[in-house]
Amino acid sequence: MLTLTESLPPGALIGGERHALAAAVARSDGLWFAATPDTVVRDGDAITGWRDMTGDVTAETAAPNSGNSRLEDGPPVALVCEAGLHCGFALGDFAPKVDRFTAAVVYTSPRNEAKTLLAVRTGVSRNVIYLTEADGVLQATDRDGSFSVTLPLSAVGGPTRLAVLCYTGRGVVLRAGALTVAQDGRAPDMNHSGTFLIGCRSGRSGLAKTLGACLLHDVLFWPDRALLASGLADDHAALAALDRHYRWTY
Repeated sequence: MLTLTESLPPGALIGGERHALAAAVARSDGLWFAATPDTVVRDGDAITGWRDMTGDVTAETAAPNSGNSRLEDGPPVALVCEAGLHCGFALGDFAPKVDRFTAAVVYTSPRNEAKTLLAVRTGVSRNVIYLTEADGVLQATDRDGSFSVTLPLSAVGGPTRLAVLCYTGRGVVLRAGALTVAQDGRAPDMNHSGTFLIGCRSGRSGLAKTLGACLLHDVLFWPDRALLASGLADDHAALAALDRHYRWTY
């Protein structure tokens, strides 16, 4: 038997990834929405919200999502997005401004057409920063065309993927698999309180062509933190914990 004389930090051994990620997200002022039976909010049979792992914050179903969401038992457990059907969630006015942020998603995309995975908008203008998967690429862009970066799905791997979108206030960084791409560009009107959208880019009906099919396992959001462009130890630790969780869970 191997005996260790020193204690190990949470997550140092396989099986501790979930605990380590929760702690790292908390230290870096983030939110982690994990698809589990305990984190979905129900009104009867209908899912009406998605609680973060602390249970303190809830993303409500977007207005057009009137009972469309459903939980798939897995494994792994997932919230299901169906093509052309609004299955999105919205977390409104969570941060005083979103002129920088990081968002990440772990998802399964059997047909490589997940379409809109997540988005951030302020409502001050029609602009929105979003992450989408279609036509063989992952793309991070904004409606105004301030920037647009892509990664080929053939190089990212899958069908279960981890994608990280980071808006620095001066540009965008997209990371998936072993690939990272960045571009300078400042999106207008992001220095206001914003809405974080999951599985959609708008809380209104319509835009069916932007709604694809995928399974959402984990969604994370760090308002006011540009993790992929940060020198802070807590930010690096959060990304490392997320990578480990993805590697050993999926």
